[in-house]
Parts: sequence; C-alpha cells; structure tokens
Amino acid sequence: MTRKRTALRWLTLSAALFSPLALADNARDWQALPTDLDMVFAYYSNINASTSVNTALPFDGVNTDADLFVLRYAHTFAIDGRLSAIQIIQPYANISASLNDADWLTGSKGASNLGDTQIVFVHNLTGGPALSKEEFRQWTPEPFVTAALWVTAPTGSYDKNRNINIGANRWAFRPELASGYPVGPFWFELNTWATFYTDNNDYHGDDTLSQRPQYAAEGHISYTFSPALWASVDGTWAGGGETTINSDVQNNQQQSTSLGATLGFMLTPHFGGMVSWYRTVDHRTYTTPDVDNWTFRVQYAW
Repeated sequence: MTRKRTALRWLTLSAALFSPLALADNARDWQALPTDLDMVFAYYSNINASTSVNTALPFDGVNTDADLFVLRYAHTFAIDGRLSAIQIIQPYANISASLNDADWLTGSKGASNLGDTQIVFVHNLTGGPALSKEEFRQWTPEPFVTAALWVTAPTGSYDKNRNINIGANRWAFRPELASGYPVGPFWFELNTWATFYTDNNDYHGDDTLSQRPQYAAEGHISYTFSPALWASVDGTWAGGGETTINSDVQNNQQQSTSLGATLGFMLTPHFGGMVSWYRTVDHRTYTTPDVDNWTFRVQYAW
C-alpha cells in the first residue's frame, strides 16, 4: 500500500468521525418531560480537527473543518406508567479536509450531503413517571435513570470511489444509560454508552472496514439561575473503536478527554435554545483527533 493511498483512506473516515462527536449528549437532555409532547430541534455545529489520525499509520498535517446541520424531532408517550420517547435525527454536513501541510499530499478534499439517519428510543427506568402537562407542572423533579437505544441507518450519501463521504455505509447501534441527581439549584448527570458497528463492505473500493465498539462516559454539572436560564460545565471520555481493513488490524484505538461548557435558555414557554462549546484536552497521539466544537441549538415544543 502506498503512503498516498493510506492518507486518502483516512479522509474516507473523516465524515463518520464527526457524527458521534457532534451529537454527543448535552446537559439536561434526558430530564423528564410531560407525555404527549412534541419537540423539534435545529442544531448547527462547527467542528475543527487538527489531527494526525490515520487508519493505517500516523500521518501528520491534515486539518478537517465541518459545518453540521441537524434536524431532530421527538415525541413523548407513556409505557407502563413510565415516560418514553421516540426521536428521529437527520444530519446534513459540509466537510472539507486540507492537506497542504501533509507529507506527500497537497490541496484539499470536500463533500456536502445528507448524513445517516438516526432513530432513538428512550424509556425511563426510575424517576420519570408518565405525567400529563397539568400533572407535570405540579411535579418536583427527582433522581432519574433512563435507558436509550440509538440506531443509525446507512441512509447518508456514500460513494465507495470518493475519498470523503458524509454517510458511513454501515449500521450502528448505541445503547445508553443516563442518570441525573438534583441538589437544590444544581443537577449532577452521568451518561454512559457503547457504540457497535456493522462492517462497511464497500470501503474505499471493495475493501471491508470493520470496527470494534467505542465506549464513552459523559458528565455534566449544571446550575439553574431561573426557570428560563441554566449553565453547565461538561466533560467526556471516549475510547476504543480500533479498525481493521480486510482483517488487517490498524492499531488505531482511540482515546480522548474533552471539556466544555453549555448555556441553556427559554425565551417563551415553548421556544428556547442552547449554546455549547467543548475542546479536546487530552488524546491519544496519531489515532484520535484534536477537536474544537461549537454547537448552537434552538427548539420548539407543543
């Protein structure tokens, strides 16, 4: 395998790399809501990654910039007296990768198109009773544990002959356990999950890309200033995800720690938003990107 082909293989992975980063949980994402509630969210994320990550060997000098737009719909309902929800998430991404400082390569590559659709099923295990809107107004929040299953379908744009793709051309399954504990105006939250992948049998032509599970833990400490304003400090650890190409182990297990902050607000009882920032503060050199991410969100509930 030539060094140039190796570098282009990294670019093929770059779009899939950003999806879990941009859609990590935010503070208060899993707190209780009334049943029969519909919500629509619109996200914009700008993600910049300066990295030497490569699927086969260290390759310095690659800079990737992504503009990610996400539309998310959620509906809450009751199952066996507990709060449940279904969500549908559709991303659109514009990604460019600059190779001007990379050994043996110059110029840039890019792609813009729809990403892979996600469906999320959520069910509260404890601390989130199924309440009507009227009952919810009188209810005092309590510690909760909620389970979720994310299913990512290979619906996004993918061409096996392109170096950068928005879609990943494989299924992904992410079971998640989220918990929260209120103390006065504070919320302490901890979310953990694992992501499992099927194979991509059309990777960079006719190769087969396999990936081991990725694991993550995320914590948030948030403070309520008023019913319409809160802020949080956030931290995430992620690891795993080593890949193989045609059963050839790539020795690229990832590991990173990120820190950030979030500001959430409500402008009316139905309309609000959020601004979030995080940055990688520690990562495994050569296999994990150094990421800087801003996310802006607006939401409407009815």
